[in-house]
Amino acid sequence: MLLSQMTRGARRRPAPAAILFLALSLLIAPQGVAPVRADQGIKQAAAQGEAPTANRTVVDASRYPWSAVGRVNVAVSQRGHCTGALIGERLVVTAAHCLFFRATGKWVAPDYVHFVAGYQRGEFVAHSQAERYIASPGFDGEKWASPLNLPNDWALIVLKEPIGRKTGYLGWRSLVQREADTALMGRSDFSLAGYPRDRQHAISLDATCRLEQFLKVTKELPPLLGHHCRIVGGDSGAPIALQTEDGLRIVAINSAADVQLSTGTKINSAVPLSTFRTEIAALLAETEGGADAVNSGRPGRSGPRQ
Repeated sequence: MLLSQMTRGARRRPAPAAILFLALSLLIAPQGVAPVRADQGIKQAAAQGEAPTANRTVVDASRYPWSAVGRVNVAVSQRGHCTGALIGERLVVTAAHCLFFRATGKWVAPDYVHFVAGYQRGEFVAHSQAERYIASPGFDGEKWASPLNLPNDWALIVLKEPIGRKTGYLGWRSLVQREADTALMGRSDFSLAGYPRDRQHAISLDATCRLEQFLKVTKELPPLLGHHCRIVGGDSGAPIALQTEDGLRIVAINSAADVQLSTGTKINSAVPLSTFRTEIAALLAETEGGADAVNSGRPGRSGPRQ
């Protein structure tokens, strides 16, 4: 869901409307995992209707944990943004398709990628350019809406500056089976925070997300999480987090809307962090001296906005 707009700290110009991925497979899924059908393609975010995020709550981006969420701004010939979240002082998690420029068929150079943490109505808590990023090697930008891209729609951005010291960063974890079962029965509190097209200058929260089921594109690829968070363009890469006694823990990143299942019903999809936990741990070890499989997160020292 790449979306255009201007932000302070990384100058932007309007770009085309938002894009949402759709899953596309007809394969038989394992028991308890829903298969996805293969006749859709790329879909415009506008199809979700008028003001689809009207019931989301605008939160104070200057305060933790929301200060750890920000806009991933891409400054190429067509400007755009997605959402990302800090999971370390320099490490941001987002969606891979946000970093692929379809007009040239190439990945965006890191120098053109900016993370603006705690952005709200022209102000922000902290900003950094990307030093480098790692996108899933399984994501093929040339195929864009291929079903094989959905489980691989993740990326990790290493920032030049350790802005997480100021903004704080979120904890993350893989859902264990017990938590997954509880979530799929609707008894867990999940939330999604992002910068949607209809509120692109303010971070808004859907605190009543429902995780519905696991989705399977092929038997070989890892499963996706099907969810019913309220999303539109700009929400790609937004963290889906579980509320625990110790605070928010990111369990997945938002990827696509209106995925059509083989039953004909539609659902949104997200990539579980368990899919790329090895890459997360390796980058945290490299940039920040190591991290546990369950990262506890940390409030920052954010003061007045810049």
